[in-house]
Amino acid sequence: MQILDQEKEQRIVPLFRLGFRPFFLAASMLTVVSMGLWGLFWLGYTQASQWMYGNPIWWHSHEMLFGFTGAIIIGFLLTAVQNWTGAPGVRGWQLAGIFACWLVARIAMMLASPHWVWMAFDLLWMPLAAYCLGKPIVLRRQWNNLFFVPMLLLLTGVNAMFHMQVLGWLTVSTRSIALVAVMAISLVVLIVGGRVIPFFTWRGTQSEQITRVKWIEVSSLVSSWLVLLALLLVPFAGGWQHSMERQLLPVLLVVTAMLHLVRFARWRSLSTCRVPLLWLLHIAYLAMVIGLFMFAVYFAGGAVEYSIALHVLTIGGIGGMVLAMIARVSLGHTGRELKVGPMMVMAFWALVMALLARTLFIVMMPEMRIAGYGVSALLWASAYGVFSYVYYPVLTQPRVDGRPG
Repeated sequence: MQILDQEKEQRIVPLFRLGFRPFFLAASMLTVVSMGLWGLFWLGYTQASQWMYGNPIWWHSHEMLFGFTGAIIIGFLLTAVQNWTGAPGVRGWQLAGIFACWLVARIAMMLASPHWVWMAFDLLWMPLAAYCLGKPIVLRRQWNNLFFVPMLLLLTGVNAMFHMQVLGWLTVSTRSIALVAVMAISLVVLIVGGRVIPFFTWRGTQSEQITRVKWIEVSSLVSSWLVLLALLLVPFAGGWQHSMERQLLPVLLVVTAMLHLVRFARWRSLSTCRVPLLWLLHIAYLAMVIGLFMFAVYFAGGAVEYSIALHVLTIGGIGGMVLAMIARVSLGHTGRELKVGPMMVMAFWALVMALLARTLFIVMMPEMRIAGYGVSALLWASAYGVFSYVYYPVLTQPRVDGRPG
C-alpha cells in the first residue's frame, strides 16, 4: 500500500500535493503585487487604480481579506485536516480545481470590471474547500473541528455581500461589510493561534509544557463569538446600529481583549526573543489584543481612529500571524528543519515596520499620512516578496524526506 501510495504521489505535480503549497505561494505573490500597486497609488502613481476593479477602496479591502487572507486560511485548513483526521488531504486535480477558481477570480479583480460572472467564480472556491474540509471531519467524527466549515460558509456569505455592494445590488457600506469579515477572520486567527502558539513555544524553546486553563480558553472564545455575532447585525441594524456601537460593542470588545490578554500572558513570550519563528507569532497575538482594545475605544467614541484600530488588527495581528505561520508550516510539512535564515528575519522585521508606518507614524506625524500609507504598503509587499522568493523552491519541490505531502 505504501509503495502504491508513493507511486501515485509521484504522479502529482509537487505544487498540488497538499493545500498549503499552491495557496501559501500564490497568495503571497498576489499580496506582493496588490500591495505594491496600493503603495504606488498612495505615493502618486494614480494610474495604478486601473488594476483595482474600478473601485480602489473596495478592491483593497476585498483582495486583502478574501484574495489573500482567505486563501491562506484555506491552505492551512486543507493541510491541517490531514493531521486532525488521519485521512489524506485533498490533492491533485481536485486541489487544482479549487485553486483555479480562486486564481480566475483574482485575475478578474485586476483586469476586468465588476460583473456577476466574476462574483460566481469568487463564491465557488471557498465552499468547495469547505466540502473537502468537512467530509473527513464528519467521517472521523472530529466534531471539535467541524465549526471551521460554517465559518467558511459565513465568509462566503460576507464575500457575496462585498460583490453585491460593488455591483450596486446592496446599499450597505464597504466599511460595514469589511468589519464583519475582519472580525470573522480574527476569530479564526485567535482560535488557531490559541491552539498552536503554546505548543510551538514549548517545543521551540525546549521549556516546560504550557498548559491550557479551560475557563480561560472557553470564556475568551465565547466572548470572541459574541463580538462577531454583534457585528453581523451591524449591516442590517439600521437605527439600532448606533446604539449598539455605543453600548454593547465596546463592552464586548474590552472583555474579549482582557480575556485574550490573560490567555497570552501565560505563554512565556520573553523566552521566544531569540527564536524568529516564535517571536513574530507572539507579537501578532499581542497586536490582536491591542487592536480589540482600540476598537473598543473607537466604538465608545474615544480618540482612536477607526483606520488605526483596523490596521493594528489586520497588519500586526492577522498579517503577522499569517507570515509566521506559513513560514513554519511550510518548513514542517516539507520535512525541513524548523529554522529560518537572515532573509526571513528581515521579512519579519519589515512587517513590524509596516505596522508602525501605518499606525504609530501616522499618529505622531499626521501631516505625513499619505506617505505612511505608501511606505507601509511597500514594506508589507517587501516582507511577503521575501517569503515568495525564499519559499518558492520549498513549496514547488517534493518533500526532502521523500514522504507524501
